[in-house]
Parts: sequence; C-alpha cells; structure tokens
Amino acid sequence: MADKVPVSIPEMDTLSEEQEKIVKSFLKDISKHYGGSYPSQFMKCSNEEDRRILAYKYLKARRWNTAKAMEMVNKTMQFREEHNADSVPLFPCAFHLRGYDENDIMKTLNEPCAEEQREVDMCYLAMTPYYSTGYHYWDKEGHPVLYDFSGRCDVKGLLKSISRVTPVGSQIKDIFLSYHLYMNFVQERLVRYADIKSVEKGGRRILGTTVVLDAEGLNMGMIGSQIIDVVRGIFNMDQEYFPETLHRLFVINCPSIVMYAFGLLKGSIDENTQQKVIFCSKAQSLDVLKKVIDEDKIPKILGGSCECPGGCAPGVDCKCKNVEHICGSMPLTVDISISPGKTHVVELELQEEEEGRWEFVCRKGGSTHTSDIHFRVFFRAQEDMELSKDEGQERSKSSKKSADNRKSSTTDKFFEQELKSSKLERDMDCFAAVKRGILRLEWDNQSSWVHSKQVQLRVYRRCITTGALLTP
Repeated sequence: MADKVPVSIPEMDTLSEEQEKIVKSFLKDISKHYGGSYPSQFMKCSNEEDRRILAYKYLKARRWNTAKAMEMVNKTMQFREEHNADSVPLFPCAFHLRGYDENDIMKTLNEPCAEEQREVDMCYLAMTPYYSTGYHYWDKEGHPVLYDFSGRCDVKGLLKSISRVTPVGSQIKDIFLSYHLYMNFVQERLVRYADIKSVEKGGRRILGTTVVLDAEGLNMGMIGSQIIDVVRGIFNMDQEYFPETLHRLFVINCPSIVMYAFGLLKGSIDENTQQKVIFCSKAQSLDVLKKVIDEDKIPKILGGSCECPGGCAPGVDCKCKNVEHICGSMPLTVDISISPGKTHVVELELQEEEEGRWEFVCRKGGSTHTSDIHFRVFFRAQEDMELSKDEGQERSKSSKKSADNRKSSTTDKFFEQELKSSKLERDMDCFAAVKRGILRLEWDNQSSWVHSKQVQLRVYRRCITTGALLTP
C-alpha cells in the first residue's frame, strides 16, 4: 500500500486559469463588501499572495460557490471577533508541541505571551491521562503533524476528569469545544510559522496540517451520546469557521470494520477528500507513515525512532498524574446528586484573614433546566465551639446522656451565625473570617418527596491578603 501513497499531494498548484480568475474576483468582492478594505483575518496576512491563498481556502471549502463562500467569510469574521481570534495569547501552548521552539514562533509571528494560567491549561491537565493529542514535528514537506490517539482513549475516565475542571453552570461539551477552538487557533499559527520557514528554504507553501489518527482499540462501546454530541459540535465548528485546514489524514492501526465502513461511503465522498484520507491496517501503518514522515520524527510507540524527553505522546508513552494531584489548590468542580429528603453538607475550616468561596447551580434530576434548592450558610467561630464544649461538659455532670445530646445540639446551633438561608437555583458568594472557625454550607432537599437535585459546585478557600488559593 505504501508505494501507492504519494509523498506530496497538490494544493493551489492545481488551479485552472478560470479558478485563478475566480480567486482574484472574490478578493475584490471581499474588499468591496468591507468598505474598500479587508476584514481582520485578511489584514493579518503579510502580503497579497497570502490573502489569495486565504480566499482560495474559503472558495474551496464552499466548492467554488462565491455566494456561499462570502457568507462563510462574514460568519467567520463575526465568530473570530467574538473569540478574539487574532489577539488571544496562545503561548506557552497548553498542549505538547514536540520539536517546536515556542519562543521562535512567538517572535516570528509577533504573538503575545500568556501570563496567567488559563482554562485550556486545566483542560489539558485533566485530559491527558485519558486521551492524548498534540503536535509532534512535521512531515517531509514541512506540514505540522498532529497525532490523535482516539483509539486508546479511556472515555469514562476522560469525561469524569473533564467534569472536574468544568466551570459551574457549564457543560462538559462546552469545555471540549472551547479546548478544540484553542487547538484550532494554535494550528493556524503553526501552519503560518511552517509556511514562513518553508518559503525561507525555497520549499512549497504550507497550507494545512497532516493528522495521524491512531485507531487501535477504537470500538463502538466508546461512542456514547456525550461523545457524539461533542464530535458533532467539533465538526460543525471546523466546517463553519475553519476552511481547508487539513492537508492529509492518516487513520492508522485501523480495525477492519472502520475500513469496511469507509469503503461503503467512499463513492459519496468527493475525489479531493478521498485523496486526503488514507486508512491503513496495522500491518501497513508504519510503512505508510515512513513514506511521508522521516522515521526519526515518528514516535517510537508507533514504530519510529523518536523518544522525546517527557514522551512523544504524554498519556500514551508516559504516564500522567490525574488532575487532583496536579492542580493542588486549584478549585475543582464536583457534581453531586441529592436524593429526596436528604441534605448535602460541606465544611471549610477557616483561619483568620481567610475566606470561604462557593458557587453552584442546581438542576432537577435528569434535566438540564435549573431548579431551586434550600441553601444555607453558617459560621461557627472556634472560641464559640470551645465555649460550647465547656458548657456541655458542665451539663453532663447533672444530666442523662440522651438529654446532654439534645442540649448540646441546641447550644451548638446557638453559637452558629446564620449567613444565608434561601431557596436558590444558583449562587456565587464568599465569607471572610475575622476569627478562626468552621464555615458550613448546606444544600437541603428535604422539602422534595419525589425529585432528586443535581448540584454542580465549587467550594474553596482563599487568602484575603494575597488572593492566593489554598489547599483544601
């Protein structure tokens, strides 16, 4: 099979004279539509040739239908503006970029440097022990190579881990799509960087990435409704807002059932896409990869000779700690189910000059709609607890044990300061302690006889003077 796989597949060099005219005309239409100038993505191009390539991508993505291509440009410009596509700090990269000098990327492309930890950093840490994907060098022509180990994904572990870093009020799907958007923005920069380096060396233009998807272990049992929803959202994002980013896709170590399914669908896929997608059995995979990627740039785990420090594919060829061990004091999200008639309690021990912070959203069991729950917050100072304990000991000298328990309970409640008591669908608040004590949060579902309540929450401590988050 390897001898039938070309090292190179054509891109813009296959344009006919008529298509060249369409590209030029389309660029004029874009400029006219935007008042004699170009929108931000086109302005970001360093010269007219780069704008020509970008216009070509939009046209090709919409099969040379200029009206549909213009509609895609308009929607994409709005989408990019909403997500700060041209100014968001992407580096240091949240995921692994093996073989790339990120400082040189930032310098070459004039990219800003992120100063603080981002949501995507947390997502990568949560994802990697269960699902590995990232860039590892380039192919023989210079296209960045993205390795995706979907077949080795621990779906159950992945979903559970991602739920821990999902912001309160958001869904797991939102986190995956946000992370994929970040990967797409990084991909844009990598392709632009690779293109500049290739042109400097007198090579061909680099317009997209080469993707290697390891399908070993892929089975239908991995595909649940949540994963289908995520994949559908990813495909929609890519098709709507990121035209022609794929150079080629190699599906390696491919189970026979996947190859058979592709054979049935092949007739309905256009010839250009068929050229880009290559399915390889386990026996064929290494020879095919070596045809397009130098052996010293293929991870050893896939049969190559590369052994990067820290792993070519973290989570696959080296173990990664789970998010609880890595994130330390970073607040993690917990999803709990409170049965009818039950109460969930969380207690934080606060020192002087510390604050307890909480945020939650409540939903009725099995529903995505919010539902209220009786939420109460109490604080009991340490000195009050000690006084309560002393009084309880005095009473024990003259009372029966059962009576002691009732009186002690009553006295304990007496010393508690009630900070909040209300039926709420969601809340985000904090309490600053001026003395040492216990902050107790209660989610009370005792008024319900039928419905359980699903509560998504984060509870953590913070130092008031420094703003630093504290370990639980």
